[in-house]
Amino acid sequence: MINYSLIEEKIDEYNAIFSNAQPHPHLIIDGFLDPEVALKAYEFFPKMEEMDTLKDFRQNKAQDPDINKFDPIFNQIIFGHLQSERMLELLSRITNIPNLHADPQLYASGLAQGGNGSFLNVHIDNSSHPVEPWYRRLNLLVYLNKEWTEEKGGHLELWNKNMSDSRAILPIFNRMTIFATNKQSWHGHRHVNTPDGDTRKSINIYYFTKESPDGSDYYHVTSFKARKNETIKKILYPIDNLVRTTVRTLRPNKDSHAILLSKKDDLDKDSQNE
Repeated sequence: MINYSLIEEKIDEYNAIFSNAQPHPHLIIDGFLDPEVALKAYEFFPKMEEMDTLKDFRQNKAQDPDINKFDPIFNQIIFGHLQSERMLELLSRITNIPNLHADPQLYASGLAQGGNGSFLNVHIDNSSHPVEPWYRRLNLLVYLNKEWTEEKGGHLELWNKNMSDSRAILPIFNRMTIFATNKQSWHGHRHVNTPDGDTRKSINIYYFTKESPDGSDYYHVTSFKARKNETIKKILYPIDNLVRTTVRTLRPNKDSHAILLSKKDDLDKDSQNE
């Protein structure tokens, strides 16, 4: 399902690219899935109305970890391959991050989609898993957008800390992007411009370790930051980040609101794979 031979062939090259990439470590691999698998995933991608939606001043998109509602192809891609021991080993070799954990509960993961006008403002991800004692370390995205053009937008943006430098990545069909997630991995995606009804589709997976990226014990919520020309957001986001951080800190279970793939769904998943 995954083009393992390509990855294994270029593992040293990919390691060098990831390690030296700016504004923070990342890697792009085109042709990541076998062509027939990518096409099937595209054709069976759920409609927006079948997915959970997130819509506020920070974001406008659909995101759903409950992949068992959808075609089994997504279960096979995610649990059979993206979370396999083979893939974890390859990712560790590419990123120099040992002891990576896959998340069977798909915290903040699964399928993502955005229609015309959708966006995800620049942010760093919540540092931790809501149930396990893990730090978030890698974000892997597989894009499933046929006939996608520059004009349709939705570029993944990777930003440096002071918002002075960025990398824009077009979410074209069968492109995989991974990037490190830590205190400095600012990212988001531009507005989608698809009045024709097309949508920005992706499979989104996180990987974790028990060790934090810098060796210290820390916690932060998903925190947003304004681009240089976003004057109102420069005022709004620091207040919003502080309020949410304060509220979470006072909770016995900081991230108890998180939507996770349930144990029942895990049993369903196992039966589908038998």
